[in-house]
Amino acid sequence: MRDHSLDALVFCSREGTPLTTANVRRQLRKVLGEAGIEGVTPHMFRRTVATVVNEQASLNLASELLGHTDPKVTVEHYIRRNEQVNPLTALLLDQAFAHKDD
Repeated sequence: MRDHSLDALVFCSREGTPLTTANVRRQLRKVLGEAGIEGVTPHMFRRTVATVVNEQASLNLASELLGHTDPKVTVEHYIRRNEQVNPLTALLLDQAFAHKDD
C-alpha cells in the first residue's frame, strides 16, 4: 500500500526506505546510458528542480525541498541565475547610454 502522507518519500526502495546516493547514481547511469546521454548527474537534477521551484514559487520553498536550513546555500549552490536581460531593461539602458550624434 502506498503512503500518501506529507512525510512520504517521492522516490524510495521496494521496501519503502530512502534510496542511497549510490543507488540513485547507479540507476541514473543505467537509464542515461541506455538513452545514449552522457555527463548528467543527480546534482544537475537538484539544480534544475531548485531553479524551477524558485522561479515558479519561492526561494524558501526550493530551500525546504532540498532540505537546506539556510536559503543562502540554495542560492549559492543550486539556483541558476538567469543570464538573459529583460528586453525593457536593455531598451532603457540603450536609451540612457547610447551615443547621440549631434
